Amino acid sequence: MSRLLTIWFDICLLRAGPQDLPVSRVLLGLVLAGYLLVSTLVTLPGYPVATAMQIAVTDLGLLLAFAASLLFITGNMVRLNQTLTALAGSGVLLGLLALPLVQSLYQAQDAEQVSVAVLLFWLLLMGWSLLVVAHIIRHAVSVTLPIGVGLSVLYTLVAMQLITTLFPQVN
Repeated sequence: MSRLLTIWFDICLLRAGPQDLPVSRVLLGLVLAGYLLVSTLVTLPGYPVATAMQIAVTDLGLLLAFAASLLFITGNMVRLNQTLTALAGSGVLLGLLALPLVQSLYQAQDAEQVSVAVLLFWLLLMGWSLLVVAHIIRHAVSVTLPIGVGLSVLYTLVAMQLITTLFPQVN
């Protein structure tokens, strides 16, 4: 297990790619379950439990659809298992890093109470997350990093828009 954590950590540091992970349905199932759990935990401060779970399931479905579509279009479906394992595993690690930041953001009663440091770390984490997804895409479909960044940003914007449309936040 520590070997897998090292690989996911290295993926997050852009030192390894999805090809470095084993092809395993069991591992994929476990890491997708972890992704679902962490996504729910990250969403909980802003939504009731049932809605947070629905958002997490929607987020996971979008991730699956994005990866499968991209790999299908490029003729690389054989890489689906490792790509999803890399995306979900790195998502779990980055989501765990995001938890205290999300808590801090929701605990502040208004924008004036949010510390600059928390906002800065949030922006850095979001940017790093986009870069990690771009790195994984780059390896999965054999494109340059700028193309991976473009696809990562496009995916993130579409996913955010769809989730905020389906699950508007009620204050």
